[in-house]
Amino acid sequence: MKLGCVIMASGEGKRFGSNKMLADIYGEPLIQRTIESVPKGFDVVVTTRWPQVAEICRELRCVCALHDGALRSESVRAGLACGAERNWKGCLFLPGDQPLVSSDSFEAMVRAFDECGRKHPVRLACNGEPSSPVLFPAELFDALMRLEGKDGGGSILKGRVDVALVEARAYELWDVDTAKGQRRIAEHIAACSYFDRVANCMNQ
Repeated sequence: MKLGCVIMASGEGKRFGSNKMLADIYGEPLIQRTIESVPKGFDVVVTTRWPQVAEICRELRCVCALHDGALRSESVRAGLACGAERNWKGCLFLPGDQPLVSSDSFEAMVRAFDECGRKHPVRLACNGEPSSPVLFPAELFDALMRLEGKDGGGSILKGRVDVALVEARAYELWDVDTAKGQRRIAEHIAACSYFDRVANCMNQ
């Protein structure tokens, strides 16, 4: 089964004050952190309207759909259109400013997707509260391509009772909307790196 992952990286970052996709997160640009968080089983496409982000994708050898639309629906369509010829059986939409989703959670979403026959949407949640990312089945691709204006994929999930929720740890849902969010995520990564180094030293 071939699953796509569209990383949404087209936002203006108005609350952040600059292009947050380029923000430093413990020594790496935010968008790089997010790309590298996705397990290799996914076919990743970054959708963006920023040439600087496209250049980072080129350096990482990651497919990039560069477009000129300012609206969320345009970003969704650009990413999904790029995957149209890639024979995706489902597509996970991941915000570009959410770099802490764990491999365990990605894998749990895929298992839930398989268990529901690859027919129902699957999304991460914390304490039962739905969040992002969301894994959409191929049968919803047409609806996603018909989105307009500021609507994103979440708009076609309203009222649906067949959405499977996968519980994640709270920090996995943190995003970078502000400088405070940037610091919080960078500090979390730094703390994890420290404890990993300590564990490695103890095992030597």
